[in-house]
Amino acid sequence: MPRPPYRCRAGLRRGLGVVAAAIVGSVACVPRPYSVDESMRRAGQFLTPVTFAAAGAYDEDGRAFPLGRCGFRDCERLAVRSYRIPPGHPLEPYLADRSFVYDDALAMIALSLVGRRDEARAIGNTLTTLLTADSTLGFSFSLASPSFYNVRYVRAGTVAWAGYALALYDALTHERRFTPYAQRIADRLLASRIDATGDPRAGLVPGGRGAWRDHYRSFDPLHVAAYCATEHQIDTYFLLDALAGSDPTGRYRAAADQLGARIVDALWLGPEGRFAVAVTERGVVTDRALDAAGAWGALFLLARGDRARAGRSLDYTLRTFARRGSGLRGYAPYAGPAPDYPGQDFSETLFAEGTAGVALALLRAGRSREAGELSDSLRALQRQGDGGVVYAVPASEDFPDLAAAAPTAWLLFLEIERRDGRPVVFGG
Repeated sequence: MPRPPYRCRAGLRRGLGVVAAAIVGSVACVPRPYSVDESMRRAGQFLTPVTFAAAGAYDEDGRAFPLGRCGFRDCERLAVRSYRIPPGHPLEPYLADRSFVYDDALAMIALSLVGRRDEARAIGNTLTTLLTADSTLGFSFSLASPSFYNVRYVRAGTVAWAGYALALYDALTHERRFTPYAQRIADRLLASRIDATGDPRAGLVPGGRGAWRDHYRSFDPLHVAAYCATEHQIDTYFLLDALAGSDPTGRYRAAADQLGARIVDALWLGPEGRFAVAVTERGVVTDRALDAAGAWGALFLLARGDRARAGRSLDYTLRTFARRGSGLRGYAPYAGPAPDYPGQDFSETLFAEGTAGVALALLRAGRSREAGELSDSLRALQRQGDGGVVYAVPASEDFPDLAAAAPTAWLLFLEIERRDGRPVVFGG
């Protein structure tokens, strides 16, 4: 079968349209970690958003179209730069002004948590203007004007994270500003669920639509990503869970419970004690991905109170994905072959974002010392990135050693939870 991009966030396989030559690097020496206070301060600085003023965009074929209108009185729009690109870096032409919707969702949540609500609200304004008529969002956009908006490359996980950020903002601030938009997104994801009797994917959310071909030289808008990735189901579950608290009808609570049960039924591999990476019409895909098997998988199980499975999932993760080297401790994005990177093996890559997810799961499982050790490694990578956590080491084309918004936000979530003792994301 064709190998669809299950891991739609990882590395640079994000619908860029072009991919630079591989960059291979390593960490020669490990910098001293920032202190926790310095880490949080520098993380907040790194996640400072910039103005997004575009009223229109152009799509994968170069066709122009208007963005949605901001429906609020205060319509400032902001977005984050996803990567910090040194001048002259080979990826500068492709990533210097790129903002990924997932990263904006993370930044919106992070800024809400540290009290910078005006900036968080302005990112929310941007997400609402990127929302399409069918209540989805594209994968990424440029900060230029007019903006390139990868609007037809739709992946359920990205869409769910945008909705989750909007819903969580309202839960934190009690503004109820973005809840209707989050509900539109949730309803669209629920409507997309597979309902064919006897299909292994029944009750789950399919991946999305659109695909880049020929090493990102052409775009296929007719492609349907029909697989159901475990990652996307977990993303959708937490969106529904976030909406449940403000829904007097109980509809989203019921939908979250139903989806949660279906995730376990369809994707849990009991003999191994972990989740499959995805399920297709032919059955489960058993490749081993960190987010599904144990980082987000364990957080999902803990949020549902399923501590027995969560413990098994976490133990599997610690055995299978651990990566140590150059004085750092962390976890690899895959163990063995990666389903969306044919012929490549990232078992020796330290993936910072995923490592932070493992640390959160350890913290919630009562293993605070191990969580702290991972925090130390992430703060060392943050110092290396001058405030932004380095995406991965050693560097490769798809996992660059660049300071990035996503792992920086996840480190901030980790440090806030270590300080306050309460879940901030994926917490139930």
